[in-house]
Amino acid sequence: MKTPGQTQNLPDFDADLDRDPVWNLLDDAPLQEPGPRFAQDLVRRARLEGQDGNPWWKAFLSPKTLVGMAATACACAAIIASLPNETADPAPVAVNPPVLTDDWEENFADDLANELLTSAADDPTLLSDSEIIALLY
Repeated sequence: MKTPGQTQNLPDFDADLDRDPVWNLLDDAPLQEPGPRFAQDLVRRARLEGQDGNPWWKAFLSPKTLVGMAATACACAAIIASLPNETADPAPVAVNPPVLTDDWEENFADDLANELLTSAADDPTLLSDSEIIALLY
């Protein structure tokens, strides 16, 4: 099925070009042939245009760049010199190694029971009634 846009006639672009004054002017212009050395001159110009710029490392050695870098270095040195100089040792930190107790099994069992009861309080379907009673007593 055709849409309304497809059934409309498309404009004739060739007819538009025939009425274009620029194309008429180009049609009336005399034909000029390039010279015998046209290709060589074009390649030579392209090579010379690529060599106009300075190498990247010469840009860093220009006077403007060197003055800017020197000013930045002086500013950094002034900021570092103005910072307070604290050479005092920090307070010593006490390091106590962990001490293992003999009743770790009892504490582990109590902690495990508490965690299980807490999860059972959050979700009662997690443990059966007999398991909850076994944890309590």
